[in-house]
Amino acid sequence: MCLMSMALFAMAPAEAAEKVTYAVATSNISVGHAAQSSIPLAQGYWKDEGLDVDVVGLSGATAGIQQVASGQVEFATVGGDALLIARAKGLKVKAVYVYARQSIYRIVVPENSTIKTLADFKDKTLGVPDMSAGSAPYARAALASAGVDPQTNVKWLSIGIGGQAANAFRQNVVDGWAAWDTVIASLENNGFKLRYIDPPWLNEILGNVIVAREETIAKNPDLVIKVARGIAKSSVFGLANPDATLRNHWKMYPETKPSVMNDETFREGRHIFNSRFDLTKREPGVKWGENVPAVWKRMADISIQEGLIPKNFNVEAAYTNQFISEINNFDQKKIEENAKSSNW
Repeated sequence: MCLMSMALFAMAPAEAAEKVTYAVATSNISVGHAAQSSIPLAQGYWKDEGLDVDVVGLSGATAGIQQVASGQVEFATVGGDALLIARAKGLKVKAVYVYARQSIYRIVVPENSTIKTLADFKDKTLGVPDMSAGSAPYARAALASAGVDPQTNVKWLSIGIGGQAANAFRQNVVDGWAAWDTVIASLENNGFKLRYIDPPWLNEILGNVIVAREETIAKNPDLVIKVARGIAKSSVFGLANPDATLRNHWKMYPETKPSVMNDETFREGRHIFNSRFDLTKREPGVKWGENVPAVWKRMADISIQEGLIPKNFNVEAAYTNQFISEINNFDQKKIEENAKSSNW
């Protein structure tokens, strides 16, 4: 190579990182969401893949799916049941990765409530963060399975999260709350004693999935792999060192940092962390992000039974495992060792 060619080569700019927008379907990006936000950004997992990822919060699963379907964001995490409903309406979005392997949604009531079962919600008021939240279709299915018509037997009320939800409970505006793991854990940290009212099929359905447009999946499969692999690595890191994850997340998202730092606030932080990260743990023999057909079928059967999707719904078209092998192409042991030695 001549000297001129070598000089021109040395002056050539590095290849620009591919810009991507990733949506967490909540405006409250707590430490429970660290594997989709603070960990891959701070550890450079996405940067190593040649990506420049902007993490944004959206209010609810419906908003997340709509933003992906319209091309406003490339990826979002949403509830699997919300995805089935969206596909039944013709939206061309598909799950490429299972993030939370069990349902993140729960229905809770005050510990001293007279409500002991789902059937007791007849003629009661059930709060939700907002009606676009993924906890709404979950709650409708849960109530219907107990013989409570969610359209006529229950009053629904949007009460937000955090302080708004706390005030709704204190003022007896609602009898119960259908929300998700991390915001319920936050309410418990604020002294609320809650009873969980679960449908019998709670542990038979999956939780959060990462969705992308079918067009993105077909035309840019490498992007799907890179984004999801960053999250898989981050899940490994977080589970290996929760306290380091807490410190880093509070640094990157200072609005989530407690005003006082002590053993109690770390305990509360771990409670929020565990409420989601415990759900990311894989079943034996299952890879990071892998879709289990029997679990999807069970969720679809419940949704069909409760009239949320049509009887002829093709559940297999709602997800794909085509990228799972490549997503799992990383050294998990190395990441665990790095996490345990992290001084964040």
